[in-house]
Amino acid sequence: MDIVVDMRYVYIAIVYGGLAVIFSIISAILFMSKRIGLWGIFEKAGEKEWKSIIPVYSQITLLKICKLKPWLVILYLDFIIPIIGFFALRDVRWISIIVIVGFIIYRFMIAIRLGQLFKKGDIFSFLLAFFPSILLPVLGCTKSEKFTKVVEEKKK
Repeated sequence: MDIVVDMRYVYIAIVYGGLAVIFSIISAILFMSKRIGLWGIFEKAGEKEWKSIIPVYSQITLLKICKLKPWLVILYLDFIIPIIGFFALRDVRWISIIVIVGFIIYRFMIAIRLGQLFKKGDIFSFLLAFFPSILLPVLGCTKSEKFTKVVEEKKK
């Protein structure tokens, strides 16, 4: 019995496999550059650098560096809510929208506060929220960038 294979499907499989490899390599590079940037930021802030490697703990430590409440890490972890709702066979469309908005707010809070800590302008902070894998290494690995403490005003 002869097996007949249409070569178009073989070519499509090769192209998709190649694209998967390319996207995997790009994702790994962006992930590593973000971790390297966080490593430098933690070093400049006086925290232990190894804390930047552990995923959720690094976000909690980053919130402490930015003088934000550590419980805000819930905005970072809120992607779990629609997953639970999906497996519970619930309608998760609105929850997903709320989660996305919460994650965007979380990213902007961190980016704006890091911009203040490193005496960067508003445009840099705005771009940091969208391109953290490119701009976090700029903050963490550049010798000219200095970390400053946030001055908190006392309420009377």
